[in-house]
Amino acid sequence: MNQIAQKGRLGFFLRRMLGLGSAIVIFLTAAQLFAHRHQRFYPDYPMADLSSILEKDRLSEADYETLFLQTGLGKAGVEELRSLGEAGEQQILDTQAAFFAKTATDCGSLGPTTREDHVVDENGNIIYGCPMAPMEDGDVFLAFSTHTLGWRHGHAGLVVDAARGITLEAVLIGSDSATANASHWSYYSNFIHLRLKDITPQEQQAIADYAMEHLNGIPYHLTSGVLSWEKAPDPDSPGFGAQCAYLVWYALYQAGYDTDSDGGRIVTVGDLAESPLFEIVQVYGLDPRSFG
Repeated sequence: MNQIAQKGRLGFFLRRMLGLGSAIVIFLTAAQLFAHRHQRFYPDYPMADLSSILEKDRLSEADYETLFLQTGLGKAGVEELRSLGEAGEQQILDTQAAFFAKTATDCGSLGPTTREDHVVDENGNIIYGCPMAPMEDGDVFLAFSTHTLGWRHGHAGLVVDAARGITLEAVLIGSDSATANASHWSYYSNFIHLRLKDITPQEQQAIADYAMEHLNGIPYHLTSGVLSWEKAPDPDSPGFGAQCAYLVWYALYQAGYDTDSDGGRIVTVGDLAESPLFEIVQVYGLDPRSFG
């Protein structure tokens, strides 16, 4: 009787574990499907001939709006490329082609529950999605290609050495913030390149220098700015750390720019994207009409 009871309990336990495992698989599958429902924007309007605009010496606001919708390049990005002459104008056209191109994407693992969507070729190799506009120190990169359990929270990085194309980023729990090659942002299925409005070169350099001195090599803290008495505690205080969006916000906040658009204790990629203190240099894989 005891053996029968033990077998019954074992069978019940195995059924429970099987049911739990099935529920986890269903949940993770549903989460991935939910996360990928809007992973990449493709224009629902026709591709236009930009030659008549690009041959002008001075552009109107209507011209900038057309270029933004056609290429994802904001006014700052357009003017920097136009200053490069024929090579810059060709990059504008190449950016337009990439903006309208139907690309394949792959969802790669970044950890046990976190994944990232990248642009891939026909063989599944990660490739650049589009040309990147020139960057400056203190610029910000955002992407909504990173997701955890269905939540597309995104990622953020700060340009700390524009000449070498280097960003500072907090990437994963268990790892310290570190520098990376900024070109990897073009691997994502989408990204936003932002710049503070009316910022001076001196301020840009100061932001980059501060970030490298105080925010490089700090622990990843998901609750940064939440559990401390202050939203922006001293970076040398015990337990100081940052998640990606908080790191960017903190560096800019120290320079007098509060880019947390909703003013809460938690700084998200979405908060940064909606800050009125930024101008758009470039967007890729996202609807330009979403940015007023």
